[in-house]
Amino acid sequence: MSMSTPDSALGATLAAAREHLDTILDRGRLHYADIAPAADPVDEPSGTGAPTTPAHVDLTLVRRAALFASTGINRDGTFADPQTEVLADLGRDLRKYGIGTGHYAAIGEAATAAITEVFGCPDPGTDLTYRHAEELGIPEGVTELLQVVDHAVRIAALGAVEDEEAGVPATLPATVLEVEQRTRRVTVVRLAADLTRPKANTGWPGQYLEVRSAHSPDSWRKLASAIPPNPDGYLEFHLSHPAGDTPVVAAGDTWVVANPTGSLEVPEDARQVLMVAVDDGLAALRALVLDLSSRQNRPQVHLYWSAENPEDLHEQVGLEGFDRGFDWFTFSVGTATDAVADAALNAGASYDTILVAGTDTAALADLPGTPRVVT
Repeated sequence: MSMSTPDSALGATLAAAREHLDTILDRGRLHYADIAPAADPVDEPSGTGAPTTPAHVDLTLVRRAALFASTGINRDGTFADPQTEVLADLGRDLRKYGIGTGHYAAIGEAATAAITEVFGCPDPGTDLTYRHAEELGIPEGVTELLQVVDHAVRIAALGAVEDEEAGVPATLPATVLEVEQRTRRVTVVRLAADLTRPKANTGWPGQYLEVRSAHSPDSWRKLASAIPPNPDGYLEFHLSHPAGDTPVVAAGDTWVVANPTGSLEVPEDARQVLMVAVDDGLAALRALVLDLSSRQNRPQVHLYWSAENPEDLHEQVGLEGFDRGFDWFTFSVGTATDAVADAALNAGASYDTILVAGTDTAALADLPGTPRVVT
C-alpha cells in the first residue's frame, strides 16, 4: 500500500505528532523501560571525581532525528537519502548507551504504545497491518504514522547492525596521561585511547568524538581532538569551563570515547584555505593544520582565532610557532568580523575553501562561498 500525499491524513497526523513529540518521547521512554532487555556492555569511565553511574539515553538525539526524518518521507513510506542517513547514524550513536540490535523490537513496541496513547487509539502491538488497524478502528493517518515510525526504527536498527557486524567497537577506553591548566577557563587533557581492539579508531582530523568522563558520567560531551588521529591513539582535548571550576581529573583516570562524527576537512585539491576558529572551535582546525603538515602538496592556509576572553587564547604561542615554521601557514588573532573583512577584501576569489569551527558562528553569515560550520 503506497503512502498518501503530504496533504493527506498522514500530513495532518505528522503535524500533530510534531506538536506532541515530547510527550510521545516521554511515554515511549517509560514503556521501553518496562520491556527492554538489559543494556549491552559498554566501557565505563573511572577515576577521580563523581561516582560513575550509567549514562541514560539523551532523548534530544532521538528528538532531532525524528524531526528531521519527518521532513523527508516519500509517498511509498520510505525516507529520502539524507533522512535515511540520519536515522542509520542514530542507530550507530545509540550503541554507546548499550542499545544494540537486540533492543529494537522493544523500541518499536514502545514507540507504537506511546503514539497510540497520545492519539487515543488502541495499541495494535506488533501486528502493524492495515487490516488489523482498521479492525481496531485506528484512523488512517495514525496507521500510516505507525508504519512510518516502524520503518524508521528498522533503519536505525540497520545502522547498529552494520557497525556490529563490521566489528566496530561501540566505545573505547582512553587513559588520561597528562592534565594541564592553561588558563582559568581552559584545561588541556591528553589521553591515549585503546586501539588494540579490531576496527578501533578515533576518526579523522577535524571530526568530533563523544566523550564521557568520571566527573560527568551521566552525559556525553562532543569534543574535537587538537591533534590528528594516530596509531598510538593519542588525543588532546581543550576543555572550556567557568573560571575557577576546573574539571576534577588526574593522570590515570579512564575516560570513554565513541562515535567519531563530522565532515570538516581540507579537500585534496584545495589551494587557498581560510580557517576561522571561534573559542574552543580551534581544536578541530588545529588538528587539520597538523595533518596538512604531513602532506606533500599543501594549500596556503590562513587561520583566524578569536575568543570571548583574550586571556583564553591558550594556543597562541604555539600557532605563532606554526606561522614561523610553515611557509604555507599564517595565523592571526582576529574576530569573526576580521575574517569577513579579509574574505570580502579578496572577494572570496582567493579562498577556494572556507572552514568555520566554534560554538557561535552567527557573525560569519556574510562569509562568501559556503563555509562548513561545526557547532
